[in-house]
Amino acid sequence: MWTGASYRPKADCPVCHGAGFLHPVNEWGTPIYDKVVPCLAPGCYHESHQRFLRGEEYGAQRGVRPAVQTFANFLLVPGARPAYDAAKAFAEPTATFIWLLLYGKPGNGKSHLCNAVARRLQERGEAFKYVKAADIHAEIRRAVQSNQGKDIVLDEYKAVRVLIIDDYGVEKGTDAQDANMEEILVSRYERFLQTMMATNLTWSELPERIASRFDDRAMSRRVENAAPDYRSKK
Repeated sequence: MWTGASYRPKADCPVCHGAGFLHPVNEWGTPIYDKVVPCLAPGCYHESHQRFLRGEEYGAQRGVRPAVQTFANFLLVPGARPAYDAAKAFAEPTATFIWLLLYGKPGNGKSHLCNAVARRLQERGEAFKYVKAADIHAEIRRAVQSNQGKDIVLDEYKAVRVLIIDDYGVEKGTDAQDANMEEILVSRYERFLQTMMATNLTWSELPERIASRFDDRAMSRRVENAAPDYRSKK
């Protein structure tokens, strides 16, 4: 969670005087005191915040891996092109679909493509979260154990602008874990929020209620990565 130390307003800003925010004005030039907007002056809050959103610290908070994995250095071995093309299209604002499922054998570059999508989104300043499915379950478990309840965790994953879930199905989930994941995905589906998932499961192995969301051709794409073990080719 961000502590506030990584971006801040310009202390001597002549517009906001170091506050970082301003009250907007109405059509008569009178300040609207119950609203605030970020200061857009050069070097002040908005500019500093945009630099932070594109920096390593924020990327790490949102799940981007330290090792560089981009579209540019993805190894296009035979069978990988459809997954590469779909992931690259998903990452662009011009995408004609908002849900993407990549499935296929372990080690053939699905995680690399997830990270490449996350990096592209960060470059554009999008709000996103890239996470392993097992880490979602662990986060919920910690929340329950600390008596904070799981709803806060679930609500974050339901609401984030773009969610990228990697390694779905690597571990056999409990009924409760399956229900939590389904709740997240159903909520996002109903709210038309951009969602990407990568799994080693085959299409027929996916739970029906999850698979059905990715089978909606109006808003979804499901693409098999038919490449062999990607890691052995590096």
